[in-house]
Amino acid sequence: MAKIDFDQYAGQYEALIAAQTGFFDRDNDYFVRYKVERAKALAGDADAVLDFGCGVGRAMPYFRAAFPNADVVGCDPSADSLTIARRDNPDCRFLGMSELSAATKFDLVLASCVFHHITPTERQDALRYCYDRLKPGGHLVIFEHNPFNPVTRHLVNTCPFDADALLLTMAETKRRMRETQFEIAETGYCLFFPAQLAALRPLEKYLSWLPLGGQYFVSGVRA
Repeated sequence: MAKIDFDQYAGQYEALIAAQTGFFDRDNDYFVRYKVERAKALAGDADAVLDFGCGVGRAMPYFRAAFPNADVVGCDPSADSLTIARRDNPDCRFLGMSELSAATKFDLVLASCVFHHITPTERQDALRYCYDRLKPGGHLVIFEHNPFNPVTRHLVNTCPFDADALLLTMAETKRRMRETQFEIAETGYCLFFPAQLAALRPLEKYLSWLPLGGQYFVSGVRA
């Protein structure tokens, strides 16, 4: 399976995301806003946060709003995506993967729908990369597509930049995090209700055990 080159999609990423997610919520920033807010609820306040696989930096305004005084950093292997991210988010820092030293430590690392683009043989190394850049007691929060949700699978199968996607279950994510010495703090399924049913979204916290949400999260802590 050919690896997706995200430089190829950097300039049209926003339009592709809107086309893929518009049926769920016309506000296609809903997803990134939701995940940053959930990550803050899981990890608490932070002086330094990292968006691992930040792409074009769509989450950065929400990181800045959630953590106004923090050092907000994004890293990504796509140079073209980072160029856009820097242009649109001058109050944040952006680095290539090899440029971000393990000497730089974070209270929170968020990886939003990143690991399904990482080949299974490299996932442990990616988790170790995150682990090594966390302070003791710091949180890694991973969001991933739920492979048990048929709508999610359809969206992945029809998304141009998901052509290399290999979805991972929550069980795999938890196992791999434990093998990287993370202590699992909290897990749950999420993103159940589209905009037409937005009034029901407060109920999601009671449904996090139900493996029908569009995505799931796993929060792990570095000891």
